[in-house]
Parts: sequence; structure tokens; C-alpha cells
Amino acid sequence: MILGIILAAVATMGFSVIFNVPRRELAFCGLAGGAVWLIFLIVTHFFPEGTIPATFFGAMAATTLGRFLSALRKMPSTVYMIPGIIPLVPGVAIYRTMFYVVGGEHMMAVTQGVYALSLAGVIAVGVLIVLSLPRRLFLLGHKN
Repeated sequence: MILGIILAAVATMGFSVIFNVPRRELAFCGLAGGAVWLIFLIVTHFFPEGTIPATFFGAMAATTLGRFLSALRKMPSTVYMIPGIIPLVPGVAIYRTMFYVVGGEHMMAVTQGVYALSLAGVIAVGVLIVLSLPRRLFLLGHKN
């Protein structure tokens, strides 16, 4: 579990470099990715068959942490939020969808495709819920 969190943080930092995040913010992006993966693991512990709820709560955590770090570090929240969501991206489901399409197994392709779209949808909903909250909730005592 700890190794998975560390690897999620390192992978998030790697993607942050690709997204041209300033170097001084890479550690905070890694923190966001590791925290999101921790939330994902905790929720899947309570809902063993529920990667969809875990992805939803992980997306909410990424957005919340991004907004707090934004206020703290005086950077746009997307600097932390977008890389923080990287551990939740349904890459395996998308790969399997294409694998089944190419292999001619259309029912399995549809099943995996719907699952991938479900994961992408709950990421979007989790982000939107937190983004709809007032900015002042995330200011940490700053007067702005």
C-alpha cells in the first residue's frame, strides 16, 4: 500500500513535468497524486467492488487539495488538480476496450467501454462538485 502511494506520487510528478508545471511545485503535485491514491485505496477497502465510488472520492480529493494548495502556494488550482487526477485515469479500461474491439469481441468491448466512460464521468462530477463550492472555503485564513 505504501509503495503504491509512493509510486502514484512519483508518476504524478512525472506527468507534472510533461504538463510544464514549475519545478518548485512538483513536490506538491506528487503530494496530491499520493493523497488521491491513498483516498482511492481507503474507499476501495470499504467498497471492495467499487472502483467507481473510489474514483469519485479520489477526484473530489484531488480537486479539494488543488484548491487548498492554490490558496497556499498562490498558483492556479489546475497546477495541482490535473496532475493529481492522473492516478485515477481509466487507462486500463480504455486499453481493454480497444483490445476487445480489435479482437472482435464486441460485447466485452461495450462492457469495458461503458466502464471506462463511467469512471471518466465520476471524475468529472467529483471535480465539478468541489469546483462549485465558494473560493473562500479554501483560503485557509487568508484575506483575499
